[in-house]
Order: sequence, then structure tokens, then C-alpha cells
Amino acid sequence: MTLLYLAAAVLLCLAPLTLALPNPPQLSAVLAELLRAGEVPNLVSTVILKTRLYDTIAEVVVFTLASIGVRWIFSGEPSQRRIRGLQDAPSVVLCQLGATVCALVAVELALRGHLSPGGGFAAGVAGGTAIGLLLISGSVRLADRLYQRYRADLWEKGAVVAFLLVALLSLEGLVPAGQGVFGSIDSGGWIPLLNMLVAVKVTLGSWAMVQLLVRYRGLL
Repeated sequence: MTLLYLAAAVLLCLAPLTLALPNPPQLSAVLAELLRAGEVPNLVSTVILKTRLYDTIAEVVVFTLASIGVRWIFSGEPSQRRIRGLQDAPSVVLCQLGATVCALVAVELALRGHLSPGGGFAAGVAGGTAIGLLLISGSVRLADRLYQRYRADLWEKGAVVAFLLVALLSLEGLVPAGQGVFGSIDSGGWIPLLNMLVAVKVTLGSWAMVQLLVRYRGLL
């Protein structure tokens, strides 16, 4: 009986392989529809911030919950008095140079991500990488003072709220006034603003989590 069940399970798993796949739709028609919907050259931005905006909202919320979770985990632990970092000058210079390049790339991806490969999430990753390189190169105290002085946590929460509000306007079908021509930075409706808000959120959220790991673990 066991062999019979096993054979039935194998046949059940292999049965879909015998079925023919349906004919794919005309790719040109799909691309034309995406181009019409987003009005930006980067169709990935149209998919992420237009046709599947609900999924993107959920991703931003999940990232926010992850940041809150890291804060909650370290809330009851004492801060480390000694924080280790790179000591040799060539490595420090390379990290600082890499941080500068990553910061410039983050700005470029956030502003022009809907026109060329990039976007808010990629810009946030580049921004978080820049901050991480600065922390590794020995700028931990400076980064912590800047984080506290300019209340980066409040800016992060504000970016999340602003993103949700702008996403609601987009889902309601409202179109901002004064849109630019196709291929300009201010084209694409709400997509450029959503990209920038996501970039700010991911960058500051990454900064908060890495800052906490350094403060309470003493090591990246």
C-alpha cells in the first residue's frame, strides 16, 4: 500500500509537466500598456510604484516593522563602551571614498530612478551602504551625534507616513498638476516622489539599524 501511495504522489507531481503552457501574450502589447500607465521610460518603476503599488506598500511596512523590531530587541541592553573599527589609514580612506561614491549614487538613483535603471529601494541600499562604510571607517561617534541632533528617527517615520499618503492619492487615481514631458525628472505622476520617499525611508531605516548594532554590539 505504501508503494501505491508513493506512485500516486509521483504521478501527481509529474502530471503538470505533461500539460502544454498557454501561448504567451504579445510582449509588445504588454510593454505598450505599461508605458501608457506609468509614462516613464523605466517600466520597472511603473510595475513597482503603479501596477503593484499595494505590494510595495506592504514591503515598506515590513521594512518599518523590521526597524522597529531591532530597536525593541536592543532597548533593554547596555551600550558598549568600546567600539572597534578599522585602524589602518589606507582602509579608512578607501571606506570614506566608497561612502562618498555610494552617497552620490544614492542621490542619482532616487532622483532619476524612473528614467534609468534604479529607484527608491536601490537608492536606499546605496545610502545605507554609504553610512555603513562611514561607521566602519571610524566615524561612529560623529554618525551617532548627527543621528541624534537631526532626529533621523522622526524623518524616517515622516517618510513612511508621507509615502502612505502619496500612495493613497495614486491609488485613488489623482494626478499631480504640472507634470513634465516624457523623459523629464518631473514626469510620471507620483512615481518620482514615491521613489524619493522610499529612498529616504530605506536609507534612514538602515542607518538606524546599523547604528544600533554598533552601539549595542560594539562591532559591525
